[in-house]
Amino acid sequence: MHQNDVRHADFRRIDLNLLVAFDALMATEHVGLAAERLFIGQPAMSHALARLRTLLDDALFVRSGKRMVPTARAVALGPRVRAWLNESAHFLLHDEPFDPALAEGLVRVSIPDGLEALILPPLMAALRTQAPGVRLRAQLLEVEQLQSALDEDEVDIVVVAATLPLRSWHQQVNLLQSGFNYLYAPAQLTLPEPATLADLASQAHVVSSHRGEAASVVDHCFAAHGLTRHVVVSATSLVAVSRVLKQAPLVSVQPALYADLYPQEGIVVGPVRTEPPLRISVDMVWHRRNAQHPLQAHVRGLISEIAARLRPSPA
Repeated sequence: MHQNDVRHADFRRIDLNLLVAFDALMATEHVGLAAERLFIGQPAMSHALARLRTLLDDALFVRSGKRMVPTARAVALGPRVRAWLNESAHFLLHDEPFDPALAEGLVRVSIPDGLEALILPPLMAALRTQAPGVRLRAQLLEVEQLQSALDEDEVDIVVVAATLPLRSWHQQVNLLQSGFNYLYAPAQLTLPEPATLADLASQAHVVSSHRGEAASVVDHCFAAHGLTRHVVVSATSLVAVSRVLKQAPLVSVQPALYADLYPQEGIVVGPVRTEPPLRISVDMVWHRRNAQHPLQAHVRGLISEIAARLRPSPA
């Protein structure tokens, strides 16, 4: 065992409330006055003193007139007990106010490609201004990995456009909802404007690599209308999607949230109109153990503020 390890079993014999009683007796040298400080009866204080004497095998306080004079053992213990109580009160009862300007540390975020492009720039702009000592690491994890990554403390914050099998120790907040747009290059193919779901089903599709509900909700929408989406290529990024569209006769269905991420020249962007409306929900998830983590709470607040400004108009 490491020399600094705590022998937790030793504390089974100690009622830590007795240390509070001991400190009150040291301060007052009077059983009745010590009892008043702790808002307990004098018999309860006398009982606490008896337990202390048994625990420490020392009289601790000896009556001298109206005073209870501390023994040499009590005098030696007094400053240590007072220091421990002061330190405990400071850390347990008085939270230090969080100052972003003084904060340091790493916050790990899992976020899809498109949302990263929308959220990360204003998030880093805010952090560099408010909390220059904070570092951010963004990564893309598969939807199936997100829950275990949170549980195993491999990631702090998850931004996801998929329904996760959350447990009671997870917390979640909805950031925004988005409709969908279709995209294509008129130099490569011709579609009526506005294009219907059937028009889109008649074309080959390119999708981004974002997995989970974002993809399945589109496929389910086509299926609900008796149609099938024919996917011929899955790209690894939204940048690749736009370049593929400009060079191949393909169409892509993407969240309307991403409209500003595509080049306006040479690409037609139109809303996918269906009944009921085709929509996706974007959520932020974290582990409850970090619910009160000052730095992570600050970053979550910034992400929520940024997402609120990103809310797209209904498609």
